[in-house]
This record gives sequence, C-alpha cells and structure tokens, in this order.
Amino acid sequence: MANQNKNDWCKEFFDDFFAEHHLVRTDKKELDNTISFLEEKLHLQPGCRIFDQCCGVGSLSIALASKSYKMTGVDLIPSYIARARRDALKTGASCLFESGDAHDYIAPEPCDAAINWWTSFGYTPNDSQNMKMLHCACASLKPGGWFALDYMNAPQKLKDFGSGTCARHETKKGNYTSIWESHLDRRNNMIVKKWRYRDTAGREFEKQGGGAKLYTKDDLEKMFISCGFGNIRFYGSITGETATDTSPRCIVVAERLAS
Repeated sequence: MANQNKNDWCKEFFDDFFAEHHLVRTDKKELDNTISFLEEKLHLQPGCRIFDQCCGVGSLSIALASKSYKMTGVDLIPSYIARARRDALKTGASCLFESGDAHDYIAPEPCDAAINWWTSFGYTPNDSQNMKMLHCACASLKPGGWFALDYMNAPQKLKDFGSGTCARHETKKGNYTSIWESHLDRRNNMIVKKWRYRDTAGREFEKQGGGAKLYTKDDLEKMFISCGFGNIRFYGSITGETATDTSPRCIVVAERLAS
C-alpha cells in the first residue's frame, strides 16, 4: 500500500463517510484555540489572505473567514470542495474553494499566510514528491509570508509501536465506532492505516488507508530550507510550547524568504 499512487488511494479512501466522521469539526474550543495559535504564529492582520492547502470540507477555512480573513482552499476530493462551498455560502464566508492536487496547485493570488493542517502531507514514500507540496505552499506566499504545517511527531509516534509494527486506536462518534490499526512500514518509514467502522448493531465495514511518512524535525527543516523557507520553528501543539520528542504534534512554522 505504501507504494500505491497517492491520488489513487486518496480518491478511494477519502469519501463523504470519512469526512462526516473525521473532518467535520464541531469542537468550537479547539477551533478557537487553533485560530489563536495561527493568528499569533503567522502574524495575521485583519484582511489577510490565507491559503488552506488540503482544506478538506473547509472547516478551518470557514472558521478563519469568520474572523475576516480571505481564504483560498484546495482539496483533491471534489465532493469535499462542493460541501465547503455550500457551507461557506450559508455563512457568507469569504472563501474560494477549488478542486485540485496540492502537489501542483498554487493559489491564484499571492497570500500573506498558508496552512496545511491535520496531517495532510507526506502521503508517499518519495521525498521529492512530498516536497512538491511545500514548493507550492511557498509559491503561494508573498515574500515574508508565513506557513504552518501541522504534522505527526515522529519520535512520539514510534513510541506507539514499541518494538512491534502495529498499534490500535478507537474512537466513537454518533452511531459508529472507528477502529484504526496503524502498521509501521519500516522499509519506507511510513505509517499505513487500516480503518474499520462498527455501528451500534455490531455491523462492520473496512477501508484501507494509505499512509504518511515519519519525518523528524531535522528532515522537515532540510526540506523547508530546500523549498525556500527560513526562520523555521517547531511547536508541540496549538498551545505553543516548543516541540520535544514527547509532544503530541510537530507543527512547523516558517517564513517564505525573499527571492
């Protein structure tokens, strides 16, 4: 699975059922805290134009637009973009949502800031392919604009596996319990997931996910520098503490340098 074309598995895996259970954000406190983090770390000012790379169904873009930011979002899945457009229209949010591949999509207007949130990066074992997304984020920014990538924290993730290659997690939302088994592909340094959903009647169905590559802070820093970024900082969560090996996340914040 780790060698499967990224677009193939994404188009199959990321359907409307997944969006409803994992992409629709209903925790207002979490959204508010995320926005506060981004406002501070990306140096946002009223009216800033922000690029949301891999925007999903637009939950974060629409929340940011409610703060008077101008949003441009892209996602590979057309039904996600259709939903984002509908939801933005309902709220009157200033959002442009387009369907496209984040590996080659550049925002139509230079932006003051950019985000890639909730682990939407590193979906192939090929570093050069993954870096295309960072290049596009950089190209979407004005010189001096800031980018935030929310990603897994590799050392903490590896602790989930211990000496083995499989870890299991379970959550419940509505009538369904989501059970996902993460498998560590040590050859490609990838985490590959298999998802099962069980309803209240005990019926189950399964979906095979792709995976994301485990990049360390050193790996990410080298990639960001190569793509034209500088002033790189690492945070462990949206509370803003410096990332360590035990942090729940690895959030990279960097500035597009002048050409």
